[in-house]
Amino acid sequence: MDRLNTVLILGDPGNDSGLNYLKTLIPVFKENGIEARLEEISLKDSSTPAPELDGVDLIVVAGGDGALMSLLRMLNHPAIPVYGINFGRVGFLMNPAREAHEVVGQIISGSCVQQHLPVLEATWKTTTGESGSAAGVNDVVLERASGQTVHLDVFIDGVRLNAYSGDGMIVATPAGSTAYSLAAGGPVIHPDVVGILATPLNAHRPVQFHSLQFPVVLPLKTTIRLVGKGVDKRPIRLVVDGEANMDIQELSVSARGDFVTLLRLEGYQYVKGLVSRIIGEVGDDV
Repeated sequence: MDRLNTVLILGDPGNDSGLNYLKTLIPVFKENGIEARLEEISLKDSSTPAPELDGVDLIVVAGGDGALMSLLRMLNHPAIPVYGINFGRVGFLMNPAREAHEVVGQIISGSCVQQHLPVLEATWKTTTGESGSAAGVNDVVLERASGQTVHLDVFIDGVRLNAYSGDGMIVATPAGSTAYSLAAGGPVIHPDVVGILATPLNAHRPVQFHSLQFPVVLPLKTTIRLVGKGVDKRPIRLVVDGEANMDIQELSVSARGDFVTLLRLEGYQYVKGLVSRIIGEVGDDV
């Protein structure tokens, strides 16, 4: 990380414990000659204006993974490094709240571990002919919006893979592989494996449907195209990192070509995080 001059600290006024913690960082940054400004923003409100990033070298935010997703979306997934502090529930992408001098010391010494998350770009057309797009670092979910299953044609780089019937399809990054995709039976992908994952949701098993029954791990440069069939009777919705859009006819997902950089505490190891946040600790008598 280059010379650190200005830090933008963002806290949600609805998260008192996180906001109070962030306030303890400001004097420590300042005593090290670094400008630090705190802004209170409502991360769950999509109408909240994005903070100004000119001259900012680092963003610090407190909350959970959902708060981080909302912030990255608000800022259009910036190139500026982000240090997240967990004041949510799971916080798989966040750091634990440590003493202020320890946190600031690791940041300014450059000893933090950098984690790079690929940004996915989703573009779609609706049943009324409108177009839309959104970006995310976690997952893109195309799923049924009624009691009817969805029928999809699935294309990988223009090659028709499958005529799918089921509850939907998840396209996830390695970061998103531990979220909805994992609950749907998908594999965990280490963040150093640069790729994307397509995981079917409750695929129909009868051979007449020929539905994809298993997850597929693909290169990051892959383009996945999903085309809805019979959407007048089988409506489809799209969710990109928690933000929903309705009446989808066709979806294309590919890497945007850039990455979000998260800073993790010194000594961070992905597998240790997997054990502590997802699997759960076990005894030593393995």
